[in-house]
Amino acid sequence: MERILVFFALITIAYSSSVNAEQKLVFSGIKDSVNSDISFLVLKEAYNKLGFSVEYRPLPGERALRTANAGEVDGEIFRIRNIEKKYKNLIPIPTPINVLEGVVFSKNPNLKIKSWEQLADMNIGIQVGIKFAERATKNMSRITVDSNEQLFKMLDSNRVDVAIVALTNGLKSIIDLKLAGIHATSPPIEQFPLYHYLHKKNKALVARVNKIIQDMEKSGRIKQIRNIILKNLVAASH
Repeated sequence: MERILVFFALITIAYSSSVNAEQKLVFSGIKDSVNSDISFLVLKEAYNKLGFSVEYRPLPGERALRTANAGEVDGEIFRIRNIEKKYKNLIPIPTPINVLEGVVFSKNPNLKIKSWEQLADMNIGIQVGIKFAERATKNMSRITVDSNEQLFKMLDSNRVDVAIVALTNGLKSIIDLKLAGIHATSPPIEQFPLYHYLHKKNKALVARVNKIIQDMEKSGRIKQIRNIILKNLVAASH
């Protein structure tokens, strides 16, 4: 637990230290998201190679997208692919910077979920702005909330049968709320590569950023960053 707290302290330091640099890019992202934290570390390293510092502006999911699309910031830390079909001012960097493991959390340790259709008769909890969960549960019985904290409190109090969330975020919520008896089903119900997005005003950077991220992927650096954080989360949640 101490190791995971140290890590998130380092994340905070990374945010604040980047604010004061001269050549700075500001990216919105989903607040209270471990995938935002992982992706931010990848981007911080990538942009530093290009002579830029980066700042992460954490916002609720939907607001983060609107803010990036409006050009109020330089882009979005990460999203699943094709978000640009709706948010047309955002340009995806072609190489993924992370992966989202969409997981069903429940209080039933024996629950096995292999398809979205198996959730049709359950009361489902999801967070507003988390697009993969919104799309997959569109015509199902669901409750939407603004944060993972609310989501896991509802699950803990049996107000929903299951919560749909990224594995990393679910594990962190269990740690933060000191919950017991909540389990992640395995394997993930769905997995998505995650892409960094730049606002169209930064179009000239797309190819340069992609080259750096490609190099980080080939060297195994992106996977290394994610695995270190995930390993600490899993250990702290048990």
